[in-house]
Amino acid sequence: MLEISGEFVYHWAAEYDKHFNESKEAQVEKQLRQWLAQQPEPKYLDKEHFVKLGWWKARRQMENYKANDRNLVEEATRLAYEATNERIKLHILKVLKGVQVPVASTILHFLQPDSFPIFDIHVRKSLKKAGRWDGDVNDASDEAWRDYVVLMRDLSEHLGVSLRELDKALWAYDKWEKEEQCVLL
Repeated sequence: MLEISGEFVYHWAAEYDKHFNESKEAQVEKQLRQWLAQQPEPKYLDKEHFVKLGWWKARRQMENYKANDRNLVEEATRLAYEATNERIKLHILKVLKGVQVPVASTILHFLQPDSFPIFDIHVRKSLKKAGRWDGDVNDASDEAWRDYVVLMRDLSEHLGVSLRELDKALWAYDKWEKEEQCVLL
């Protein structure tokens, strides 16, 4: 069974970075984080950055992201940032076209990276291999997201790593663990 340790996170997050550091995805992530860091409180996404974030997480919904009204994007993301109830945060974001739980979680992560992990099937698959995810890895419901948030926060705190580092490591493990085993043989 997979053991998730600080060493595991360090190794696999580095693998993630090695594969993506020079990619357009890494550039977009960096641009989004820098732009948000410069924004005053309360944080929000404008339409341009919302569409970029959508491209970064789930490209198949691009036409829907672009179809959202600029004011609705700003107001929904600002309200989600300000809301204190986590389920309400999620529901507010789902009023936007193309936004379901995985993209809503990504918006929350970018707005509040120390509080919210990115809800991703690759991460859930790694958590399942480690015996830490009891649910169906394909379950993208609000309830699954809530369980995931609690689990990822607990793991992050226990291991002393950021939610993003933990996310990158678990994502990379699911994507490349088999390749690395082949190289080691």
